[in-house]
Amino acid sequence: MKTEKTAWIDEENKIVSFQAIASGKMITKAESLFWDFVCGLMDAGYRIM
Repeated sequence: MKTEKTAWIDEENKIVSFQAIASGKMITKAESLFWDFVCGLMDAGYRIM
């Protein structure tokens, strides 16, 4: 069974949110890829909310 994770990305303000945000774009990835993706955003200066 594949598990998917979702986050909202606000590229202008460099924010990653695990709850819907109006200025964010929803991203859904398989759990096996999701955390590497989020860590990559953090390395690029994104903040987690």
